[in-house]
Amino acid sequence: MKAEEYINRKALSERLDGDFDLFKELAQLFLSDSPKLVSAIEDAISNKNSDKIGKTSHTIKGAVANFSAEKAFNAALELEKIGKNHELDKADDAFKKLMGEIDNMRKALQMMIEEKRL
Repeated sequence: MKAEEYINRKALSERLDGDFDLFKELAQLFLSDSPKLVSAIEDAISNKNSDKIGKTSHTIKGAVANFSAEKAFNAALELEKIGKNHELDKADDAFKKLMGEIDNMRKALQMMIEEKRL
């Protein structure tokens, strides 16, 4: 696995002015908070709460955008639209896709932290 498959390092470095310490702090926040957000979406799907699916997916979309993670962003956007359009029959598949992209992104962030470079 290469971090570049899931995170646009160049765009991220430009966004953070090459500040690795800032990146590390933001990445660690995401690594600790993202499971809670994913769990909230899972609960919303279980409870068939379209509004919460849409709102929580929107929150995740914003969080992954900070890291220039296009695949995770697109997966969150898809689930956000599903929630806003009350298309609950599509939510499970979209959620599985989002979980996979978030997992890949988390691994990429961890790799970047270990490499000590943006």
